[in-house]
Amino acid sequence: MKKIFILILVLFIILSTIETKAFQAKKIDLKLKEDETSIVFLNLKNSKSLLINDENSNLFILEYKNDKGLKEVLKIFTSKPDIFYLNKNFNKKIDNIYIFKQNKVLKFRINNYTLCVVNENKNPNCDFVYIMNLNKEFNINENILAVFYDENINKEYLNNVSESWVESTEINKESFTILKLNEESYNIVVVPSTNK
Repeated sequence: MKKIFILILVLFIILSTIETKAFQAKKIDLKLKEDETSIVFLNLKNSKSLLINDENSNLFILEYKNDKGLKEVLKIFTSKPDIFYLNKNFNKKIDNIYIFKQNKVLKFRINNYTLCVVNENKNPNCDFVYIMNLNKEFNINENILAVFYDENINKEYLNNVSESWVESTEINKESFTILKLNEESYNIVVVPSTNK
């Protein structure tokens, strides 16, 4: 019995001294299959972007205020994407991604899915919704598979989301949220970042 106690004590000491930084991302290999697309939500100190990897790597800047850390973060994903600054009139097809604005909602059409970027309480017809800003309760509809929301949003505005069966994920500065899509399914992965 004494030996077991000593063994447990030694294991506890060893595990408690391991640095948590060892579990943070230094390099991320998305390991995409031929029919997969990944969308990485990048929420940095002064910018918000979507890194979409399909045939090529494309970075879509949603908000930008001179964030020098963006280049460093892109190195983690070992990609040198083409960069697009989205404005109000952006309407373009890039590789397999069709980007357009509809009823004040920015939409990305990828692999038969639609990701909507919402800046107000719109009830978009989308498969996935990324809520960047919100000033009142967000109403969810039955078509939405998953909701991503910015860490600054008042959680009271998300009551309908939390009460529904829809998967929801906070986009914050301490992690990278990755949405992987293929024609039949999707998967959400959250990886701790070194971005502090």
